[in-house]
Amino acid sequence: MTAQMAESALAVLLAGLSFGAGLPALFTVGIALWSRATLPPGPDGTARRNAVALAGAVLCFAIVLAAVVIGVLWITRKSLDHYLGISVFG
Repeated sequence: MTAQMAESALAVLLAGLSFGAGLPALFTVGIALWSRATLPPGPDGTARRNAVALAGAVLCFAIVLAAVVIGVLWITRKSLDHYLGISVFG
C-alpha cells in the first residue's frame, strides 16, 4: 500500500515537473541557446552563427510549441468532436 502511494506520488511529481515547471524551464533554455547562437561578426564583417546552439534552441521551442498545441487540442477535444466531427485523441 505504501509503495503504491509512493509510486503514485512520484508520477504526480514527474507530471508536475514536466508540464508545470518543465515547459517554462525548457523555454528558458531555448532563449539562452538562442542568445548564444549569434556570435560576434567575423574579421571581414560577416555574421556568424553557432549551429549547435541554434539547433538546440529550435528544438526547445518546437517541444514547447508541440506541448501547447497538444494541450489546447486536449482541452477542446469534446467541442471539436461535437461541432466539427473531428476526433483528435480517439
